[in-house]
Amino acid sequence: MQGYGAPMNYPRTAYLLSLIGGILILFLSIIYALILAAIASIAASIGFGFGAAIAVAFAAVAILFGIIVLVLALRLKSNPAGARMTGILIIVFALISFIGGGGFYIGAILALVGGILAVVWTPPPAMAQPGWGQPGQWGQPGQPAQAAWGQPSPPPPAAGKVCASCGTANAAGAQFCAKCGAALPP
Repeated sequence: MQGYGAPMNYPRTAYLLSLIGGILILFLSIIYALILAAIASIAASIGFGFGAAIAVAFAAVAILFGIIVLVLALRLKSNPAGARMTGILIIVFALISFIGGGGFYIGAILALVGGILAVVWTPPPAMAQPGWGQPGQWGQPGQPAQAAWGQPSPPPPAAGKVCASCGTANAAGAQFCAKCGAALPP
């Protein structure tokens, strides 16, 4: 659970930039492909369809790369342990997407910066856990008691009664043994 002030456990900035870059690459490449397809159909009717067809193919490749960058951006959030490799792949596909227009290059640049940030991202250091509920905290037999945050607690008060059944030292006012539950002498 992440709350206010909790450390980010995934490369948030890299994720957001790559996601926005992938959306721009995809959306603007689709628009570019539609415009080129219209031009290609007009050019084909007058005999110049080959050059426009190549431009449409480049736009289709840019659409594919936009989808790949989007998937890789989502992977940054779902698998932060692989952020370095995912960042490298985002960089590669962002650079290649420049061929097809790259979302008028803005999307490719955003994805490129996001990929670089993913490569250099390091997970935050693990925070120390409190001692609550850890073994030995409540003075279980044979283990030292611990206070909150893992610090040793002061030694228990001097034992008042010793159990005849198991030999465990108990508090002076105890009526039953803390270890075996046997009745203690008054």
